[in-house]
Amino acid sequence: MKAQQGHLHFLGIAGHTMRGIALACQRLGYRVTGTDETAYPPGSDWLDRQGMKWWRMSDPAHVQGATQVIISGHIAGGHPELAEARRLRLPVRSFAELIGELAASQRRIVVAGTHGKTTTTSLIAWLLESAGRQPDFLAGIQPNNFDTSVRLALAGPGTGRAGGVMVIEGDEYRASQLDERSKFAFYEPDVLVLTSIEMDHPDLFKDIAEIKQRFEQLAGGLPPDGRLYYWAESALVREVGSQASAPGMSYGLSRGDWQAHAVTYTPAGTEFDLFRGGDLLGRLNVPLYGQHNVLNSLAAVAVAMGEGVTLEQIAEGLAGFKGASRRFERVPGQGAAVTVIDDYAHHPTEVKTTIEAVRLHFKGAERSGRVIAVFRPHTYSRTLALLPQYQAAFAAADRVFIAEIEGAREQHLAASVNGVDVARAAGEHAAYEPDRAKLMEAVLAAAGPGDTVLCMSVNGYDGFAQEVARRLG
Repeated sequence: MKAQQGHLHFLGIAGHTMRGIALACQRLGYRVTGTDETAYPPGSDWLDRQGMKWWRMSDPAHVQGATQVIISGHIAGGHPELAEARRLRLPVRSFAELIGELAASQRRIVVAGTHGKTTTTSLIAWLLESAGRQPDFLAGIQPNNFDTSVRLALAGPGTGRAGGVMVIEGDEYRASQLDERSKFAFYEPDVLVLTSIEMDHPDLFKDIAEIKQRFEQLAGGLPPDGRLYYWAESALVREVGSQASAPGMSYGLSRGDWQAHAVTYTPAGTEFDLFRGGDLLGRLNVPLYGQHNVLNSLAAVAVAMGEGVTLEQIAEGLAGFKGASRRFERVPGQGAAVTVIDDYAHHPTEVKTTIEAVRLHFKGAERSGRVIAVFRPHTYSRTLALLPQYQAAFAAADRVFIAEIEGAREQHLAASVNGVDVARAAGEHAAYEPDRAKLMEAVLAAAGPGDTVLCMSVNGYDGFAQEVARRLG
Protein backbone atom coordinates (compact mmCIF):
# COMPACT_ATOMS: atom_id res chain seq x y z
CA MET A 1 0.00 0.00 0.00
CA LYS A 2 1.34 3.40 -0.93
CA ALA A 3 2.08 5.63 2.08
CA GLN A 4 0.11 8.85 2.18
CA GLN A 5 1.90 12.17 2.05
CA GLY A 6 0.86 14.65 4.70
CA HIS A 7 0.80 15.54 8.35
CA LEU A 8 -2.62 15.48 10.05
CA HIS A 9 -2.91 17.26 13.39
CA PHE A 10 -6.00 16.29 15.42
CA LEU A 11 -7.58 18.67 17.96
CA GLY A 12 -9.54 16.60 20.49
CA ILE A 13 -7.61 13.46 19.58
CA ALA A 14 -8.58 11.43 22.67
CA GLY A 15 -12.29 11.11 21.81
CA HIS A 16 -13.55 7.69 20.74
CA THR A 17 -14.00 8.48 17.07
CA MET A 18 -11.11 10.94 16.77
CA ARG A 19 -8.52 8.55 18.17
CA GLY A 20 -9.82 5.76 15.96
CA ILE A 21 -9.50 7.95 12.87
CA ALA A 22 -6.06 9.14 13.96
CA LEU A 23 -4.80 5.56 14.26
CA ALA A 24 -6.39 4.57 10.95
CA CYS A 25 -4.70 7.52 9.21
CA GLN A 26 -1.39 6.66 10.85
CA ARG A 27 -1.72 3.12 9.48
CA LEU A 28 -2.43 4.61 6.04
CA GLY A 29 0.95 6.31 6.20
CA TYR A 30 0.06 9.83 7.28
CA ARG A 31 2.13 11.52 9.96
CA VAL A 32 -0.28 12.02 12.87
CA THR A 33 -0.08 14.30 15.91
CA GLY A 34 -2.71 15.69 18.23
CA THR A 35 -3.72 17.73 21.22
CA ASP A 36 -6.43 17.11 23.82
CA GLU A 37 -6.65 19.14 27.01
CA THR A 38 -9.60 17.06 28.26
CA ALA A 39 -8.01 13.63 27.73
CA TYR A 40 -8.41 11.05 30.49
CA PRO A 41 -8.15 7.25 30.72
CA PRO A 42 -8.90 5.01 28.96
CA GLY A 43 -8.58 7.27 25.90
CA SER A 44 -5.27 8.81 26.95
CA ASP A 45 -3.78 5.40 27.79
CA TRP A 46 -4.96 4.04 24.43
CA LEU A 47 -3.17 6.84 22.56
CA ASP A 48 0.05 6.11 24.45
CA ARG A 49 -0.17 2.39 23.67
CA GLN A 50 -0.50 3.18 19.97
CA GLY A 51 2.63 5.29 20.04
CA MET A 52 0.80 8.49 19.11
CA LYS A 53 2.60 11.80 19.48
CA TRP A 54 0.14 14.02 21.30
CA TRP A 55 0.00 16.75 23.93
CA ARG A 56 -2.27 17.47 26.90
CA MET A 57 -1.68 21.22 26.72
CA SER A 58 -2.31 23.39 23.68
CA ASP A 59 0.53 25.29 22.04
CA PRO A 60 0.42 27.05 18.66
CA ALA A 61 3.78 25.43 17.86
CA HIS A 62 2.09 22.03 17.66
CA VAL A 63 0.57 22.80 14.26
CA GLN A 64 3.90 23.72 12.68
CA GLY A 65 4.50 21.44 9.70
CA ALA A 66 0.91 20.17 9.58
CA THR A 67 -0.74 19.96 6.19
CA GLN A 68 -4.27 19.70 7.64
CA VAL A 69 -5.87 20.28 11.05
CA ILE A 70 -8.75 17.94 11.93
CA ILE A 71 -11.12 19.11 14.67
CA SER A 72 -13.59 17.28 16.87
CA GLY A 73 -17.02 18.63 17.70
CA HIS A 74 -16.08 20.24 21.02
CA ILE A 75 -13.23 22.42 19.67
CA ALA A 76 -14.28 26.06 19.92
CA GLY A 77 -13.24 28.81 17.54
CA GLY A 78 -10.92 30.41 20.09
CA HIS A 79 -8.66 27.37 20.50
CA PRO A 80 -5.04 28.62 20.25
CA GLU A 81 -3.93 25.88 17.88
CA LEU A 82 -6.95 26.48 15.67
CA ALA A 83 -6.15 30.19 15.61
CA GLU A 84 -2.58 29.38 14.58
CA ALA A 85 -3.79 27.05 11.84
CA ARG A 86 -5.93 29.85 10.46
CA ARG A 87 -3.00 32.27 10.62
CA LEU A 88 -0.93 29.79 8.63
CA ARG A 89 -3.88 29.28 6.23
CA LEU A 90 -3.91 25.56 6.85
CA PRO A 91 -6.98 23.57 5.84
CA VAL A 92 -9.19 23.04 8.93
CA ARG A 93 -11.73 20.25 8.63
CA SER A 94 -14.05 18.12 10.71
CA PHE A 95 -13.39 14.40 10.95
CA ALA A 96 -16.60 13.82 8.98
CA GLU A 97 -15.25 15.82 6.06
CA LEU A 98 -11.98 13.88 6.20
CA ILE A 99 -13.79 10.53 6.23
CA GLY A 100 -15.98 11.60 3.32
CA GLU A 101 -12.87 12.29 1.26
CA LEU A 102 -10.98 9.17 2.27
CA ALA A 103 -13.96 6.90 1.55
CA ALA A 104 -14.85 8.54 -1.77
CA SER A 105 -13.61 5.62 -3.88
CA GLN A 106 -15.55 3.02 -1.92
CA ARG A 107 -19.10 1.72 -1.80
CA ARG A 108 -20.48 3.42 1.31
CA ILE A 109 -23.07 1.88 3.62
CA VAL A 110 -24.30 4.58 6.02
CA VAL A 111 -26.38 3.81 9.10
CA ALA A 112 -28.36 6.84 10.30
CA GLY A 113 -31.09 7.41 12.89
CA THR A 114 -31.69 8.73 16.38
CA HIS A 115 -31.18 5.29 17.96
CA GLY A 116 -29.41 2.05 17.10
CA LYS A 117 -26.65 3.47 14.88
CA THR A 118 -23.65 2.04 16.67
CA THR A 119 -24.97 -1.49 17.15
CA THR A 120 -26.30 -1.73 13.59
CA THR A 121 -23.08 -0.34 12.12
CA SER A 122 -20.98 -2.73 14.20
CA LEU A 123 -23.13 -5.71 13.24
CA ILE A 124 -23.08 -4.95 9.50
CA ALA A 125 -19.31 -4.52 9.61
CA TRP A 126 -18.89 -7.81 11.44
CA LEU A 127 -21.23 -9.78 9.15
CA LEU A 128 -19.21 -8.57 6.17
CA GLU A 129 -15.92 -9.23 7.97
CA SER A 130 -16.86 -12.75 9.07
CA ALA A 131 -17.89 -13.49 5.47
CA GLY A 132 -14.40 -12.53 4.28
CA ARG A 133 -15.24 -9.09 2.84
CA GLN A 134 -12.81 -7.08 5.04
CA PRO A 135 -14.81 -3.83 5.05
CA ASP A 136 -13.57 -0.51 6.27
CA PHE A 137 -15.78 0.99 8.98
CA LEU A 138 -16.40 3.90 11.32
CA ALA A 139 -18.41 3.35 14.51
CA GLY A 140 -19.11 5.81 17.30
CA ILE A 141 -17.46 3.48 19.79
CA GLN A 142 -15.31 0.39 19.41
CA PRO A 143 -17.12 -2.76 18.27
CA ASN A 144 -15.95 -5.62 20.48
CA ASN A 145 -15.08 -7.77 17.44
CA PHE A 146 -12.42 -5.27 16.34
CA ASP A 147 -9.41 -3.60 17.93
CA THR A 148 -10.46 -0.08 16.96
CA SER A 149 -13.54 1.99 16.17
CA VAL A 150 -12.29 2.98 12.70
CA ARG A 151 -10.62 1.04 9.91
CA LEU A 152 -9.44 2.70 6.71
CA ALA A 153 -7.35 -0.08 5.16
CA LEU A 154 -8.85 0.46 1.70
CA ALA A 155 -9.42 4.21 1.93
CA GLY A 156 -7.58 7.24 0.71
CA PRO A 157 -6.10 8.39 -2.58
CA GLY A 158 -3.19 6.38 -3.91
CA THR A 159 -3.97 3.12 -2.11
CA GLY A 160 -4.83 1.32 -5.32
CA ARG A 161 -7.64 -0.46 -3.45
CA ALA A 162 -10.73 1.22 -4.87
CA GLY A 163 -13.88 -0.84 -5.03
CA GLY A 164 -14.04 -1.83 -1.38
CA VAL A 165 -16.92 -1.16 0.99
CA MET A 166 -17.04 1.07 4.06
CA VAL A 167 -19.71 0.90 6.77
CA ILE A 168 -20.18 4.30 8.41
CA GLU A 169 -22.19 5.39 11.43
CA GLY A 170 -23.96 8.52 10.21
CA ASP A 171 -24.61 11.10 12.93
CA GLU A 172 -27.13 13.89 12.38
CA TYR A 173 -25.34 16.20 14.84
CA ARG A 174 -23.22 19.05 13.50
CA ALA A 175 -19.79 18.26 12.06
CA SER A 176 -18.04 20.80 14.30
CA GLN A 177 -18.56 24.13 16.00
CA LEU A 178 -17.33 25.70 12.77
CA ASP A 179 -19.65 23.71 10.51
CA GLU A 180 -23.37 23.34 11.21
CA ARG A 181 -23.87 20.65 8.58
CA SER A 182 -24.67 17.17 9.87
CA LYS A 183 -21.79 14.71 9.94
CA PHE A 184 -23.64 12.36 7.64
CA ALA A 185 -23.88 15.09 4.99
CA PHE A 186 -20.27 14.27 4.02
CA TYR A 187 -20.68 10.52 3.57
CA GLU A 188 -22.75 10.31 0.33
CA PRO A 189 -24.13 6.80 0.88
CA ASP A 190 -24.68 4.20 -1.79
CA VAL A 191 -26.66 2.21 0.77
CA LEU A 192 -28.58 3.95 3.55
CA VAL A 193 -30.15 2.48 6.68
CA LEU A 194 -32.74 4.60 8.53
CA THR A 195 -33.26 3.12 12.00
CA SER A 196 -35.44 5.77 13.68
CA ILE A 197 -36.11 9.51 13.81
CA GLU A 198 -37.01 11.37 17.01
CA MET A 199 -36.50 14.74 18.60
CA ASP A 200 -32.97 15.01 19.98
CA HIS A 201 -30.10 17.51 20.23
CA PRO A 202 -32.30 20.49 21.13
CA ASP A 203 -29.13 22.58 21.43
CA LEU A 204 -28.86 22.35 17.64
CA PHE A 205 -32.35 21.57 16.29
CA LYS A 206 -35.35 23.68 17.27
CA ASP A 207 -37.95 20.99 16.49
CA ILE A 208 -38.53 17.61 14.87
CA ALA A 209 -39.23 19.27 11.52
CA GLU A 210 -35.67 20.55 11.38
CA ILE A 211 -34.30 17.09 12.16
CA LYS A 212 -36.59 15.52 9.57
CA GLN A 213 -35.28 17.92 6.94
CA ARG A 214 -31.69 16.77 7.56
CA PHE A 215 -32.68 13.13 7.11
CA GLU A 216 -34.70 13.96 3.98
CA GLN A 217 -31.64 15.59 2.45
CA LEU A 218 -29.62 12.47 3.23
CA ALA A 219 -32.20 10.08 1.76
CA GLY A 220 -32.75 12.35 -1.23
CA GLY A 221 -29.05 12.16 -2.06
CA LEU A 222 -29.08 8.41 -2.64
CA PRO A 223 -28.19 7.53 -6.24
CA PRO A 224 -30.90 5.80 -8.30
CA ASP A 225 -28.85 2.59 -8.30
CA GLY A 226 -28.42 2.76 -4.51
CA ARG A 227 -30.49 1.04 -1.86
CA LEU A 228 -32.51 2.22 1.16
CA TYR A 229 -33.36 0.06 4.19
CA TYR A 230 -35.81 1.64 6.63
CA TRP A 231 -37.87 0.83 9.73
CA ALA A 232 -41.40 0.19 8.48
CA GLU A 233 -43.23 0.75 11.78
CA SER A 234 -42.37 4.46 12.04
CA ALA A 235 -44.57 6.79 10.00
CA LEU A 236 -41.88 9.48 10.17
CA VAL A 237 -39.18 7.12 8.90
CA ARG A 238 -41.45 5.97 6.08
CA GLU A 239 -42.14 9.56 5.13
CA VAL A 240 -38.44 10.43 5.06
CA GLY A 241 -37.67 7.28 3.09
CA SER A 242 -40.15 8.30 0.42
CA GLN A 243 -37.73 11.11 -0.54
CA ALA A 244 -35.23 8.58 -1.92
CA SER A 245 -35.12 7.85 -5.62
CA ALA A 246 -33.31 4.60 -4.87
CA PRO A 247 -35.32 1.39 -4.34
CA GLY A 248 -36.27 0.72 -0.73
CA MET A 249 -36.59 -2.32 1.49
CA SER A 250 -38.42 -2.05 4.82
CA TYR A 251 -38.11 -4.08 8.01
CA GLY A 252 -40.10 -4.50 11.21
CA LEU A 253 -41.81 -6.86 13.62
CA SER A 254 -45.35 -6.43 12.30
CA ARG A 255 -44.84 -4.97 8.83
CA GLY A 256 -42.10 -4.64 6.23
CA ASP A 257 -40.29 -6.64 3.56
CA TRP A 258 -38.10 -8.18 6.25
CA GLN A 259 -39.77 -9.36 9.45
CA ALA A 260 -38.93 -11.24 12.65
CA HIS A 261 -41.53 -13.59 14.13
CA ALA A 262 -41.69 -16.07 17.02
CA VAL A 263 -39.18 -13.96 18.95
CA THR A 264 -37.74 -15.57 22.08
CA TYR A 265 -35.85 -13.54 24.69
CA THR A 266 -33.38 -15.45 26.88
CA PRO A 267 -30.49 -14.54 29.20
CA ALA A 268 -28.17 -15.49 26.32
CA GLY A 269 -29.78 -13.20 23.74
CA THR A 270 -32.57 -13.38 21.18
CA GLU A 271 -33.91 -15.94 18.72
CA PHE A 272 -36.36 -15.29 15.89
CA ASP A 273 -37.70 -16.61 12.60
CA LEU A 274 -36.48 -14.51 9.68
CA PHE A 275 -39.02 -13.76 6.94
CA ARG A 276 -38.47 -11.95 3.64
CA GLY A 277 -41.52 -11.10 1.58
CA GLY A 278 -43.59 -13.62 3.52
CA ASP A 279 -41.11 -16.47 3.01
CA LEU A 280 -39.45 -18.10 6.02
CA LEU A 281 -35.69 -18.11 5.48
CA GLY A 282 -34.65 -19.68 8.78
CA ARG A 283 -34.27 -19.16 12.52
CA LEU A 284 -31.48 -16.93 13.79
CA ASN A 285 -29.76 -16.71 17.16
CA VAL A 286 -28.48 -13.23 18.02
CA PRO A 287 -26.42 -12.51 21.15
CA LEU A 288 -28.15 -9.14 21.60
CA TYR A 289 -30.89 -7.99 23.96
CA GLY A 290 -34.22 -6.26 23.61
CA GLN A 291 -36.87 -5.72 20.96
CA HIS A 292 -34.91 -2.77 19.60
CA ASN A 293 -31.98 -5.06 18.86
CA VAL A 294 -34.25 -7.43 16.96
CA LEU A 295 -34.90 -4.46 14.67
CA ASN A 296 -31.20 -3.59 14.50
CA SER A 297 -30.46 -7.23 13.62
CA LEU A 298 -33.11 -7.26 10.89
CA ALA A 299 -31.58 -4.17 9.32
CA ALA A 300 -28.06 -5.61 9.45
CA VAL A 301 -29.12 -8.99 8.05
CA ALA A 302 -31.04 -7.34 5.21
CA VAL A 303 -28.05 -5.17 4.28
CA ALA A 304 -25.60 -8.09 4.48
CA MET A 305 -27.77 -10.27 2.25
CA GLY A 306 -28.12 -7.36 -0.15
CA GLU A 307 -24.32 -7.32 -0.32
CA GLY A 308 -24.28 -11.00 -1.26
CA VAL A 309 -23.62 -12.60 2.13
CA THR A 310 -25.40 -15.95 2.43
CA LEU A 311 -27.80 -16.87 5.21
CA GLU A 312 -25.37 -19.54 6.40
CA GLN A 313 -22.57 -16.98 6.64
CA ILE A 314 -24.90 -14.61 8.47
CA ALA A 315 -25.90 -17.26 11.02
CA GLU A 316 -22.23 -18.00 11.68
CA GLY A 317 -21.39 -14.31 11.92
CA LEU A 318 -24.23 -13.61 14.35
CA ALA A 319 -23.02 -16.43 16.62
CA GLY A 320 -19.64 -14.73 16.87
CA PHE A 321 -20.87 -11.16 17.31
CA LYS A 322 -19.64 -9.59 20.56
CA GLY A 323 -21.63 -6.37 20.48
CA ALA A 324 -20.34 -2.84 20.90
CA SER A 325 -18.78 -1.34 23.97
CA ARG A 326 -21.35 -0.08 26.50
CA ARG A 327 -24.35 -1.16 24.41
CA PHE A 328 -26.26 -3.41 26.85
CA GLU A 329 -22.90 -4.84 27.89
CA ARG A 330 -23.08 -7.43 30.65
CA VAL A 331 -20.32 -6.86 33.18
CA PRO A 332 -18.57 -10.15 34.04
CA GLY A 333 -19.04 -11.40 37.57
CA GLN A 334 -17.88 -14.85 38.60
CA GLY A 335 -20.89 -16.55 40.12
CA ALA A 336 -22.51 -13.20 40.88
CA ALA A 337 -26.04 -13.31 42.26
CA VAL A 338 -26.75 -9.89 40.71
CA THR A 339 -26.61 -9.19 36.97
CA VAL A 340 -24.92 -5.87 36.15
CA ILE A 341 -25.32 -4.17 32.76
CA ASP A 342 -23.45 -1.14 31.44
CA ASP A 343 -25.22 0.92 28.78
CA TYR A 344 -24.86 4.21 26.90
CA ALA A 345 -28.57 5.14 26.98
CA HIS A 346 -29.08 8.89 27.34
CA HIS A 347 -32.34 9.65 25.48
CA PRO A 348 -35.65 8.79 27.27
CA THR A 349 -36.60 6.38 24.49
CA GLU A 350 -33.28 4.58 24.87
CA VAL A 351 -33.72 4.42 28.64
CA LYS A 352 -37.22 2.98 28.24
CA THR A 353 -36.26 0.32 25.69
CA THR A 354 -33.16 -0.70 27.64
CA ILE A 355 -35.12 -1.18 30.88
CA GLU A 356 -37.74 -3.14 28.97
CA ALA A 357 -34.96 -5.30 27.51
CA VAL A 358 -33.86 -6.20 31.04
CA ARG A 359 -37.41 -7.32 31.86
CA LEU A 360 -37.66 -9.35 28.66
CA HIS A 361 -34.40 -11.22 29.18
CA PHE A 362 -33.80 -11.37 32.93
CA LYS A 363 -37.27 -11.57 34.47
CA GLY A 364 -39.98 -14.20 34.30
CA ALA A 365 -41.24 -17.24 36.11
CA GLU A 366 -37.73 -18.35 37.01
CA ARG A 367 -36.19 -14.89 37.25
CA SER A 368 -38.18 -12.86 39.74
CA GLY A 369 -35.59 -10.27 40.74
CA ARG A 370 -36.04 -6.53 40.45
CA VAL A 371 -34.72 -4.04 37.89
CA ILE A 372 -32.60 -1.33 39.54
CA ALA A 373 -31.88 1.50 37.11
CA VAL A 374 -29.03 3.98 37.64
CA PHE A 375 -29.07 6.92 35.28
CA ARG A 376 -26.91 9.98 34.71
CA PRO A 377 -28.67 12.44 32.35
CA HIS A 378 -26.57 13.94 29.57
CA THR A 379 -26.62 17.65 28.68
CA TYR A 380 -28.95 20.25 30.16
CA SER A 381 -30.70 21.14 26.89
CA ARG A 382 -31.69 17.52 26.16
CA THR A 383 -32.78 16.93 29.77
CA LEU A 384 -34.93 20.06 29.89
CA ALA A 385 -36.52 19.56 26.47
CA LEU A 386 -37.35 15.89 27.07
CA LEU A 387 -38.14 16.08 30.80
CA PRO A 388 -41.83 15.06 30.42
CA GLN A 389 -40.77 11.79 28.79
CA TYR A 390 -38.83 10.52 31.79
CA GLN A 391 -41.90 9.31 33.68
CA ALA A 392 -42.66 6.77 30.98
CA ALA A 393 -38.96 6.03 30.52
CA PHE A 394 -38.54 4.58 34.02
CA ALA A 395 -41.98 3.03 34.46
CA ALA A 396 -40.73 -0.56 34.03
CA ALA A 397 -37.98 -0.24 36.67
CA ASP A 398 -38.51 -1.24 40.30
CA ARG A 399 -35.97 1.18 41.76
CA VAL A 400 -34.41 4.21 40.09
CA PHE A 401 -31.37 6.24 41.10
CA ILE A 402 -30.73 9.54 39.32
CA ALA A 403 -27.29 11.16 39.37
CA GLU A 404 -26.48 14.76 38.62
CA ILE A 405 -26.63 15.83 34.98
CA GLU A 406 -23.46 15.55 32.96
CA GLY A 407 -23.35 19.03 31.40
CA ALA A 408 -20.64 18.18 28.84
CA ARG A 409 -20.41 21.15 26.45
CA GLU A 410 -23.27 23.00 28.23
CA GLN A 411 -21.88 24.06 31.61
CA HIS A 412 -23.32 27.53 30.99
CA LEU A 413 -26.85 26.01 31.24
CA ALA A 414 -26.38 24.45 34.69
CA ALA A 415 -29.13 26.58 36.24
CA SER A 416 -31.79 25.48 33.74
CA VAL A 417 -32.50 21.95 35.08
CA ASN A 418 -30.98 19.42 37.48
CA GLY A 419 -31.15 15.81 38.56
CA VAL A 420 -33.88 16.51 41.11
CA ASP A 421 -36.20 17.45 38.25
CA VAL A 422 -35.48 14.16 36.49
CA ALA A 423 -36.09 12.16 39.68
CA ARG A 424 -39.42 13.91 40.22
CA ALA A 425 -40.45 13.21 36.64
CA ALA A 426 -39.41 9.57 36.96
CA GLY A 427 -41.84 8.94 39.81
CA GLU A 428 -41.99 7.96 43.47
CA HIS A 429 -39.69 4.97 42.97
CA ALA A 430 -36.85 7.31 41.94
CA ALA A 431 -34.24 8.90 44.22
CA TYR A 432 -31.72 11.62 43.45
CA GLU A 433 -28.12 11.28 44.61
CA PRO A 434 -25.50 13.68 43.16
CA ASP A 435 -22.54 12.28 45.12
CA ARG A 436 -20.89 9.37 43.28
CA ALA A 437 -19.65 7.59 46.40
CA LYS A 438 -23.02 7.86 48.14
CA LEU A 439 -24.78 6.74 44.97
CA MET A 440 -22.58 3.66 44.86
CA GLU A 441 -23.42 2.76 48.48
CA ALA A 442 -27.14 3.28 47.85
CA VAL A 443 -27.10 0.99 44.82
CA LEU A 444 -25.13 -1.71 46.67
CA ALA A 445 -27.56 -1.55 49.60
CA ALA A 446 -30.59 -1.82 47.29
CA ALA A 447 -29.39 -4.75 45.17
CA GLY A 448 -30.15 -8.32 46.22
CA PRO A 449 -29.89 -11.84 44.76
CA GLY A 450 -31.69 -12.16 41.43
CA ASP A 451 -31.75 -8.40 40.78
CA THR A 452 -30.39 -6.69 37.70
CA VAL A 453 -28.55 -3.38 38.09
CA LEU A 454 -28.66 -1.35 34.89
CA CYS A 455 -26.16 1.55 34.76
CA MET A 456 -26.78 4.16 32.06
CA SER A 457 -24.56 7.15 31.28
CA VAL A 458 -22.51 8.68 28.48
CA ASN A 459 -19.33 9.40 30.42
CA GLY A 460 -18.22 10.98 33.64
CA TYR A 461 -19.15 7.88 35.67
CA ASP A 462 -16.59 5.64 33.98
CA GLY A 463 -16.23 2.29 35.66
CA PHE A 464 -19.34 2.68 37.82
CA ALA A 465 -20.98 -0.51 36.54
CA GLN A 466 -17.69 -2.39 36.85
CA GLU A 467 -17.30 -1.30 40.46
CA VAL A 468 -20.88 -2.35 41.24
CA ALA A 469 -20.18 -5.80 39.78
CA ARG A 470 -16.89 -6.15 41.62
CA ARG A 471 -18.30 -5.19 44.99
CA LEU A 472 -21.45 -7.27 44.60
CA GLY A 473 -19.56 -10.25 43.20
